[in-house]
Amino acid sequence: MVKLLRLAGLFLAGLLLVQCSDNPEAEKPVYIRIDEFPVQTDYDLEGSAHSAITTAWVFVNNQVLGTFELPCVIPAILPEGEVDFTIYPGINTNGISSLRSIYDGLRPIRITKTKPQSDDLDTLVFTAQEMVTGYCNSCSVNILEDFDQSGTNFSPTVFSDTDFVKIDDLDSLFIFTPPFSAQPEKNENVGLLTLTNERNIAELVTVNSYNIPPGTQNLYLEVTYRTNMQVSFGLQADYAQQSERDITATVLPKNEWNKIYINLITEFQAFPGANGYRVLIFARKPANLKEGRIFLDNIKLVYQE
Repeated sequence: MVKLLRLAGLFLAGLLLVQCSDNPEAEKPVYIRIDEFPVQTDYDLEGSAHSAITTAWVFVNNQVLGTFELPCVIPAILPEGEVDFTIYPGINTNGISSLRSIYDGLRPIRITKTKPQSDDLDTLVFTAQEMVTGYCNSCSVNILEDFDQSGTNFSPTVFSDTDFVKIDDLDSLFIFTPPFSAQPEKNENVGLLTLTNERNIAELVTVNSYNIPPGTQNLYLEVTYRTNMQVSFGLQADYAQQSERDITATVLPKNEWNKIYINLITEFQAFPGANGYRVLIFARKPANLKEGRIFLDNIKLVYQE
């Protein structure tokens, strides 16, 4: 009986070997390399090209491949011949890495590449020049404040005891050189909010009111900032008899210049039918901080028209 079992086992093992030898060799992947997602703008009409694109949302022949943190090298099994790629720029909404989303204010990259013909592992490289994007044609890009014009577009509310001061010293300026450019952008000033024990609250809204289309799906506030204390951003809705306002996101202290994309859509949808909308900035100095210093620049409101 034991001999019969051994013979049966040898027969099954041989059968499995024959079946395995009939299987075709597994297809080798192609590696897709994306290092960055440069942004270019018309500075006079769209403001700074400074961006914080953190992810690439990759589609192959209209099928989702995945979302990948930049820079990335992606293994993929691609069909033979020409392959259509659509790559969307992604951001950390409200500065939160777990809230990754496609930024529909910028154009996706659409490009066709041919799958490499080789027995070796190959890499399809998407160069920086191929990945250049900019604001989409259907977007409204409103430069709320770059602090380079006369006056400012932010006004203190009755609850505020401080206001913006324009700063032009080199140690404080935000200096940015756009992709493929040899010269930095012409940034002459930044806005500074200083909070002390005597003047410890900053609450400001835009002087201009903005008419946002009712069906807007995303309403992004872009802000470049450097601060030693928390500062919050939100939306104010103006009605005939009163105003409603709410805070959307609070940014934490940053020693170096940083950029954030804040989606104001929840507050916009909570206040329907307003005569107009204004952007709100709020900060209260903590008791353990001797002096709060909030530097802001390149504040924009971007949405699909």
